[in-house]
Amino acid sequence: MPEMPQMKKIPIEELKPGMVFTRTVFGDNYEIVAEPNTPITSKDIENLKKKGVKFVETTGELKGIVKIQEEVPLVDKVESSARELMTFYKSLVDSVESVYTNYKVNKEILPEKVVNIVENVIDKISEVGDKNVFLNLINIVDKTKYLPTHVLNATILGLLLGKEMNYPESKLKLLGTGILLMDIGMVFIPMSILERETKLTDEEYNKIKTHTVLGYKAVVQENNMSPEVGRVCLEHHERWDGTGYPRNLQKQQISEYARVAAIVDTYEAMTRKRVYRDRMMSFEAMRAILTEGSTKFDPDILKVFLRMMSVYPVGSYVMLNTRAIAKVISSDPISPFRPVVKVVYDEFGTKIDDGETIKLSEETKIFIVRPVKEEELK
Repeated sequence: MPEMPQMKKIPIEELKPGMVFTRTVFGDNYEIVAEPNTPITSKDIENLKKKGVKFVETTGELKGIVKIQEEVPLVDKVESSARELMTFYKSLVDSVESVYTNYKVNKEILPEKVVNIVENVIDKISEVGDKNVFLNLINIVDKTKYLPTHVLNATILGLLLGKEMNYPESKLKLLGTGILLMDIGMVFIPMSILERETKLTDEEYNKIKTHTVLGYKAVVQENNMSPEVGRVCLEHHERWDGTGYPRNLQKQQISEYARVAAIVDTYEAMTRKRVYRDRMMSFEAMRAILTEGSTKFDPDILKVFLRMMSVYPVGSYVMLNTRAIAKVISSDPISPFRPVVKVVYDEFGTKIDDGETIKLSEETKIFIVRPVKEEELK
């Protein structure tokens, strides 16, 4: 009778990522940790430690240690990339501010500088390759410089949306340039009106509405830039149902670039705190836009925007049915109501530095109960 192979116990501390054994490796209750000739990963070891497992068992021999390419957890990838992009982003805010200031002082837009900003954003989006990184980025930046921050964030959102719509680079450049300059006419609106803490009078509101015409003149007539760019300045407040300004255009009468700009401009403005109102939560802004959806915005473009952002936008907070609070770190275009989240507070309200990442579309028993305001976290 052949001799039975001897089961060996290997302490968890001795396991290393890439170890390959000739036989199956088991954990507690004969749970399979690794199949024969399959490398053990750092995630396998981490899971064992979390369960309190002290050792694994196998009848096999160590075949060797191979180098394995392990996938970086989504949350780490998103947050790490966002941190690295902060310096890049802040330099863009300064560049946008200088473009707007230069036009106010010299009546000159510096088209080359504008195009360079847009090309830098397009290149960085292609380089990073994950839209969630940028959706996180625009939620964590300093918001003290309202106008340059607003148009830059809207430009980023617009370019991400343009890519979702399969725009070629030539169209992305026109779209991005238009959105970046859409509020250039605002530089001549008195600050006393822009920063009013009380409701604007009809006269003051009409003064603000002139920024669309002033922007078109600045771009096309004063600086000889593309009429397509100028139309974004002129038409980004027009609405699908004809209720916008300055010309009450409707549907396809509105430039497609301006229809894209209308959505991202509205969403971005809603999520920014102003002197006269508090900021909306990302969820509330999405709900407001979807409520107006088919009447105010191009419904086809809006569908793409919803798919890109999800109902619970990246960067927002939600409460799960487990009573834990999680941060949305990635949208799921297939299941917009079930994004990828990272737990930040447990069910007892204790802050967690390295909480679990959950892909809700794969969890049948975990779901979102409601959005959570950032003020509640304090």
